[in-house]
Amino acid sequence: MTRAKIFSKINEFFNSKLLFKLIIIIFIIEALWIALSASYPQAFDENFHFGLIKIYSHFWTPFLSSQPANGNAFGAVARDPSYLYHYLMSFPYRIFAHFFHNQVAQIIYLRIINIILFSIGLIFFYKIMLKTNLSKAFTNTSMLIFILIPIVPQLAGQINYDNLVFLETGLVCLLTLKAIDQLKNRVVDPKNIFSIIIISILSSITKFEFMPIFLAIAIYLIFIALKSFNYSILNILKNLQKNWQITSTVAKTLIVIFMIISLSLFIQRDGYNLIAYHTINPRCNKILSNTDCKSYSVWYHDYISHQLVTTHAINPKTNIIIYLGEWLYWIWYRLFFAVSGPVTDFANYPPLPLPSAGFIIITLVSLLAFIKLRAKLFNINNYVNLIILIILIYLTALIYEGWKTYQYTGVLELMNGRYLIPILLLGAIVAGHGINKLLTNHKLIKYGLTLIVILLFLQGGGILTFISRSNSDWLWNNQTIKKINKTAKHITKPIIVQGGKTYRSNIWFL
Repeated sequence: MTRAKIFSKINEFFNSKLLFKLIIIIFIIEALWIALSASYPQAFDENFHFGLIKIYSHFWTPFLSSQPANGNAFGAVARDPSYLYHYLMSFPYRIFAHFFHNQVAQIIYLRIINIILFSIGLIFFYKIMLKTNLSKAFTNTSMLIFILIPIVPQLAGQINYDNLVFLETGLVCLLTLKAIDQLKNRVVDPKNIFSIIIISILSSITKFEFMPIFLAIAIYLIFIALKSFNYSILNILKNLQKNWQITSTVAKTLIVIFMIISLSLFIQRDGYNLIAYHTINPRCNKILSNTDCKSYSVWYHDYISHQLVTTHAINPKTNIIIYLGEWLYWIWYRLFFAVSGPVTDFANYPPLPLPSAGFIIITLVSLLAFIKLRAKLFNINNYVNLIILIILIYLTALIYEGWKTYQYTGVLELMNGRYLIPILLLGAIVAGHGINKLLTNHKLIKYGLTLIVILLFLQGGGILTFISRSNSDWLWNNQTIKKINKTAKHITKPIIVQGGKTYRSNIWFL
């Protein structure tokens, strides 16, 4: 077989739908490995989410009039703005718990539901990437790299509201791209527009940090609508009314019902919080007493830290540039690190060196492409412009919230890599268009770079980080599970560059 035919076959494989199906299968295996292996609770607040699911399982509606019994360990539950996931997950939990009283079985069952949620989200993001005119080869490669980021399968394989938010983000972005096409053709489709609003509201009460994404989508759709209708709000409303009239009665009824439900759920928590406490997410002691809030470890940690700040025992840095540098470092680090379970008090172990280095390479090349071609990137299509806006507003909100918390507690918080998961594949879209333009006439460099990055990620990315760093204390107390993980670790150890397992400097990896 000639070299040209070999390249042709490789290119055909990377452009195939078969590769995407294989990626989904690999991801599910990774996440199931976590779900079936890792002991409860996992590090990303799994006990918090499972505890709230159990609390909501005692209520038929999420409208809690007061603090539920045994709720103090979870903060001011009745006023928590991020509650939809726990309420929805309480229904499969109550059914399963009715027949199976073993907590381990209940947790694994809920973890599997979370894997399904995240997998559906992957399908939505796959469709988004293709719709933005990225090649199937780049889309498949991005998907492969994404599922090989160690935190991705670890998050998907546990009980966490981020898994539902990932699905919701993919769905609402996909609907928004469709709305952009319709608005460009001077069509205001009530079914699609109201679907975006309803899903965005529900996403905001799943996790209130979704709101910046909702804001970006709203701003961009309003901009496109005004531009398409010659900046006439009256013409937009007339078109909406005309299309509403020809919408089926069933569709109208469903829109009205779901709008009432979503708005009621939003107003009952977020709306009330804004009026009563002047913030969507009030601190626990604004609602409950300090004594009650002490049971909530997150609040109590921040409370003690804030006392140290007020007495100048801790002095937060005031230079935001230094803060941004630390934020970037820890976000990267916590996308690739390994974190143990409760037996070892959630000890952190540094990332494996090669996959984490692969991410640095991707990031640097993407930034170079963005800086060099920023004007051209904004002229690719409306989809890319929307995605850039989502990323900018989301990152600004995340950094601002982290900075504000840091000034309050003096502790670097909100720096977990998992907070980037809803926008990482959106970032890949911008990076893909930029790199493609930057290396249009350098195909050999593009293919070589792709091969290097994939090989680096295969050197311990995904579930291999968990297998390499873990020991029996991280696992369920089951001899079969421990034996399988030990065997996998024994097999992979000689072929994976392990790197250091302890900190040797303040900035690991350098």
